[in-house]
Amino acid sequence: MPLPSGLTENASAAVDDSVRSRLAQRLAAAEGDGVTWFPQSLTRAGDAWFIAFEDNGAPKLLQYGGEIGAFGLANATERRFNGDAVYVYPFAAADRGNVAAFAERIDPAFLPRPQRNLPGIAVGNRHPEVSLPAVFDAFRDILRDTGLNLASTVQLSATREMTTDEEIARRDGSNPTAPGHTRVSIRHLYHAGLWAAIRSGYRYGYTAEADHFIVSGANDAEIAKSVEWVKVAIRDAAGFTKFTTDTSRVFDLRADVRHPQPLTEPEIEELFDLRLTPQERAWVQAAFSKPFDCGSASYRFDPAEIKRLAVKFAPSLKLNEELFDSILQARHGAAFDFEPSLDEAETLTSAKELIFYMHWLKERGRPAQLVPPNLGFKKRQAYPETRAALEKYSHHKMWPEVMPRVDGEFGGDPIPELKDRVRELADVARFFDGTLSIHSGSGKQPEVLRSIGSATRGRLNYKISGELQLQLFDVLYESPEGSAERRLYERMVAACERFAAQGAFGEESGLAAQYRASGHGSYLGNAAGGRVDGNLFLVFWLGNMVGSKDEDGSFFKQALDELPAAVVEETRRRNKEYIKWLASHLFGQ
Repeated sequence: MPLPSGLTENASAAVDDSVRSRLAQRLAAAEGDGVTWFPQSLTRAGDAWFIAFEDNGAPKLLQYGGEIGAFGLANATERRFNGDAVYVYPFAAADRGNVAAFAERIDPAFLPRPQRNLPGIAVGNRHPEVSLPAVFDAFRDILRDTGLNLASTVQLSATREMTTDEEIARRDGSNPTAPGHTRVSIRHLYHAGLWAAIRSGYRYGYTAEADHFIVSGANDAEIAKSVEWVKVAIRDAAGFTKFTTDTSRVFDLRADVRHPQPLTEPEIEELFDLRLTPQERAWVQAAFSKPFDCGSASYRFDPAEIKRLAVKFAPSLKLNEELFDSILQARHGAAFDFEPSLDEAETLTSAKELIFYMHWLKERGRPAQLVPPNLGFKKRQAYPETRAALEKYSHHKMWPEVMPRVDGEFGGDPIPELKDRVRELADVARFFDGTLSIHSGSGKQPEVLRSIGSATRGRLNYKISGELQLQLFDVLYESPEGSAERRLYERMVAACERFAAQGAFGEESGLAAQYRASGHGSYLGNAAGGRVDGNLFLVFWLGNMVGSKDEDGSFFKQALDELPAAVVEETRRRNKEYIKWLASHLFGQ
C-alpha cells in the first residue's frame, strides 16, 4: 500500500483541523487501488500519528512512527515505507479493543459526554455501521450551519432493541419480540459509536444513550428478577453517558382518577400506609405541601392528591432510586444523565405528575436531567391533525381529558392543544433545571415539530429510532423487482407475516392480515407524511425480523450487514437528510 505524500509530509507537524483539511484535499486526489482514507481522524500521540482508512472495504488504522502496539493497540501487521516501519491494525466497529484504546489513550476527544442542559436529537441506530456515519455527518452540518451541537448520537433501548452479548449469542431467532431483536449488543453499539466518531473526526462532543432499561413483572418476585437483569445490562452499558430507566409497568393505574374504576379514598389510605414507611409518609406529605411556581403556572397539592400520586408512583420511584445507584456504581462515580421515563405509561402525563416525579427524585438525591412524558405519541406515526382523526386515534386509550380539552379550549384543533401541553410540561422540567425529552419522535410532521420547538423554547431532547431503519427498508423495497435486495425485503415481510399468524405480536398480530387484505401490500408509506398511507403493521414490526432467520437458516442481520455499497450510501444519504430536516423544524433554522 503506497502512502500518499500528503500523509508523510505532515508526520512531524502539529495536528489541527487546518492540517486535516489540507490533508483531505491531497488524499482525495491520491485515493485509488481500493484504499479510502478518513483524514478527519488524523491524530498525533507522542512520536506516532494515526489515521483510519479502508483497504478494499476492510476498516484499518495506520500508525506511522512510534512503537508497535503503542497505547494498547493489538494485532498489528508491519509494513515498510522508505525504510521506516508502518503498523496497520484491524479497526472495524467489532475490533472493540483497538477502538477503545484509540478513544481512551490516543484521542479522548472522541469519548461521549453527558448532555446536561444542551438540546439534542437522540438518534437510535439499529444498524450502527450503516447509520452512524450519516448521523455524525448530519450533526457536523447542523453545527456548521447553526452553531448548535445537537449530537445525542448513539442510542438504542438497552433491554428491547439491544441486550447483552451473552443473550444475543443464545437467541435462536424463534421469538421476534425477545430483547436484542436488532442483534446489536449494548457493548457493540457503544464501540460502534466510538468507531464512527473517530472516522468522521467528530471531536465536538456527543452523547451516548442506553435507552429504556425496562423493569416489569406481575408480582414482587418477577419485578425483583427483572431489576437484577437490568443491573446486568447497566454494567454492560458503563461507558454510556445517558441512561433512560422505564419503571412505568409498575405504576398503579387504579390510583389515577382517569382509570375507569379508580380506587376509593379508603383503598388509597390503605395502600398509602402499606407502600410507604411512617418516615416516608411524613416526608412525602411535607415535601409536597409547598406551592411549585413553574413559569406561567403555580401548582398546589392537597393531602388526598399527594396520597394518590404516592400510591401510583412510589414503587416505581423507589426502583428508579435503586437503578440510579447501580448506574453510579457501574460508572465508578463518573457523571451521567439520568432520564426516568413516563412516556410508556397508559395515561397522558400531567404537570402535577411530572412535578411529583422530578421533585421526589431531586429531594432524595437522584435528580433527573431529562424527563420524558407521555404526550400521546405513537411510535413511527404522525400525530392527528383533525378532531375526527384524534378521536379515532385516542378512543381506546386511557386519555379521557384530551377530547374535552381539544373541543373546549382549542376549537377542535389537536395541534394547539398538544403545543399547550408541551409548553406546560417544559416549564415544569425547566423549573427543576431539567430538559423535556420527547420520545417516539419518528414520523412526526413539520407542524408538530415546529410546535414542540416553540413550546420548549429550544430546550428539548428529541428522540427517534425506527425511522432510520425504515429508510433502509425503503431502499430495499424500491430496488428493482427480482433484484437480490428486493427479494431480501420480501422474505423479511413474509417472515413477519408468518410470525403474526402465530400470534407472536400479541393483539397486534391480527393487523397483518388486515393490512394485507386492504391492499397496502408491503409498502411502508411516505416517510415525509408520517407513513400513514403505508402498511402500519410492517412499519411497527418489520424491524423485529432482523434477529430472526431467513429461509437458509442464517439471520436476516447477516444479509443486511452485507448489502451492496450503493444501498448503504443511499440509506446514509436519506438518514443524513432526515436528521437535518428534523433539526430545521425543531430549532427553526
